[in-house]
Amino acid sequence: MALVFWGNCFSRMGAQEAGCRINTDAGAQPVFIWEERPPLQRFEFSHPQMGTVFRLVFYASPDSAVAGALAAQIFNRMDTLNSIFSDYQPESELNRLSDRAGTSAPMSVSPELYDILHRAQGFSKATGGAFDVTVGALTRLWRRAFHLQELPDSIRLEAARKTVGWKTIRFRHGTVELTRAGTRLDLGGIAQGYAADECLRLLRQAGVRQALVDVGGDIALGDAPPGTAGWQIETPVLGPDGQLSAEKKLLSHCGITTSGATYKYLEANGKRYSHIIDPSTGYGLTHRNLVCVQAPDATSADAWATAISVAGIQRWEKWKNRFPDIQVWVVETPL
Repeated sequence: MALVFWGNCFSRMGAQEAGCRINTDAGAQPVFIWEERPPLQRFEFSHPQMGTVFRLVFYASPDSAVAGALAAQIFNRMDTLNSIFSDYQPESELNRLSDRAGTSAPMSVSPELYDILHRAQGFSKATGGAFDVTVGALTRLWRRAFHLQELPDSIRLEAARKTVGWKTIRFRHGTVELTRAGTRLDLGGIAQGYAADECLRLLRQAGVRQALVDVGGDIALGDAPPGTAGWQIETPVLGPDGQLSAEKKLLSHCGITTSGATYKYLEANGKRYSHIIDPSTGYGLTHRNLVCVQAPDATSADAWATAISVAGIQRWEKWKNRFPDIQVWVVETPL
């Protein structure tokens, strides 16, 4: 009746987690056999997509061929997501939906597009429209403005602003309708975080849990690296000398991102206009700050960082009690 142990295994679950194999061939009673597993190896892979670079860092059994094949599979999935979410590709699913705006013709969309738009709608509602994916017409004008280094035409800007409105998106049984003519969608404030979460999900599905995914600064974190308390992440802080520096944090099982109007801007008439657009005015932000958000997932961190950049820290102070799982750091940088 006695069990036979190799190593230190005291339960079926514990045996499996500790690297033991349960052998029931020796009769009715299970025999636990300790099997030495090779130490996990760190792998890192990168892939250009969505206008940035995807970076996977994970720990797995030391088989580079298997790790490489897994990374390739994940990156292929990201290429597919880009073909759905891109507002640059004329034939993307997102642009085909925008092309039907105001036609009273709901469009059957992929589960991925339905999901990200539905989640975006939730962030818009929570932030009173500070986060809004219907800013695509404005985005196009400001991209041209950045290219030409001049402000958009005010008449065109006002016309584009009137196409914005998150409440004009309708969802029904796997279809989406944009009820206002001229509305165009832009997922730039959420797609990279969403993609990072999808990478992490695919890694977990493959049994890889100790992982970090970085998509242009939108970071999704799984289990901590072996023998550590977390992944070392740097967040921005403003030193007493007014210089921007970094503070190190050990994090796991969350998403974190930093957004702000500090680095990408257009200077005109003595003002700096950020690439981040305020949906209510149609203009790029003119205040300079960095917003760092830690959330349960990278999708939420990405969307909240955009929203708080637009809304400002005062409005966040009014919201934060409703969202205790969101942590925010705002660094006001000098003009």
